[in-house]
Amino acid sequence: MKTINNFKHQVASHCESGSIRNLLKYSGVDVSEALVFGIGSGIDFIYLSFLKLFSPFPIIITRSKMGSLFKNIEKTCGIKFYYKKLSTTNKALEIANRKIDSDIPVAVCVDMFYMKYLPSFMHIHVPFHFIVLFGRDEKSYMVSDPYYQNIGNLSIENLKPAMSTHALFSNDNLLVYVEQIPENINWKKAIISALKKTATKMEPPRFINAFSILGVEAIKLFAKKMLDWPKKFKGLTLREGILFTATGFEEQGTGGGAFRLIYGAFLQEASNIFNSEELGELAYRMVENGKEWRECSRELIKIGKQIPRIDEEYPDWYSKNGNILVDSIKEMSKRYEERSDFEKKLFRDLKKVAGNLKESDH
Repeated sequence: MKTINNFKHQVASHCESGSIRNLLKYSGVDVSEALVFGIGSGIDFIYLSFLKLFSPFPIIITRSKMGSLFKNIEKTCGIKFYYKKLSTTNKALEIANRKIDSDIPVAVCVDMFYMKYLPSFMHIHVPFHFIVLFGRDEKSYMVSDPYYQNIGNLSIENLKPAMSTHALFSNDNLLVYVEQIPENINWKKAIISALKKTATKMEPPRFINAFSILGVEAIKLFAKKMLDWPKKFKGLTLREGILFTATGFEEQGTGGGAFRLIYGAFLQEASNIFNSEELGELAYRMVENGKEWRECSRELIKIGKQIPRIDEEYPDWYSKNGNILVDSIKEMSKRYEERSDFEKKLFRDLKKVAGNLKESDH
């Protein structure tokens, strides 16, 4: 098997930022996943109360658009990526094969269901998972998967359908690799730009966020809409909707507490680069915020697991436990509203601090 010998596989908390870090490290840019995630402005919150796809519950988007980290890093750091969706999987793999044979690792976007080296419980249809291909033969590829401790081996038969799913949010036949690294990267300038971008994204101007579906106002809207759950949903639908929401906040590749902890690590690294006590304080606040998000998710899971799986059992269960359920969700609504208020102040403070930072020194 042809292998890129100097490529270093490392696990990560998020597939896109982890894959970017691994590609950049191979290209000589020694950067952490947290710095990649922060400069890429990976944190987000969008609450689409009018849209339902995966369950009867509304869609919550807690991460930036797939591929946006690559594009943001390219823009702010001057790193040039080849980033292209090819017309067919065969064309994409032809290019990937040439690059691997030339010792250039290649990132692709896949459906995680087909990643058969992963544990069976992770064989779920997630069509926006980033991996890096860094070795191959006629039948299979060597894979650096940020969610897998070891190096994966993936057959061509599994890779092809994984790269072209035609599913919602998928990036069919997407190929990414590093084309050019600038001689010097002004990390301070990149960080300042990213801080301002993220702060504005999480608290956009009112005329843009007229329906409160973006950023901190979206978190508050989500908290308010939670109160309707016991009235709108029953039985297994209610149980699975609550569990899906909590899992979506915490599983790798999404957001909630997980992303806020990564962003806190980014702020801490930025504080060291700028020697800024203010950024260090913001890092601490963001980490505490992430911990609280995780506690909220744990409580949601506890609430969801108490609800019967069998619809026929729900009326009797609710007659005995309905008041407790309603009170529990009211408490969670209050806690998420507190997260909204906390983050509103945090991102406002972040924007002010970013405005006072100096980018002149590299």
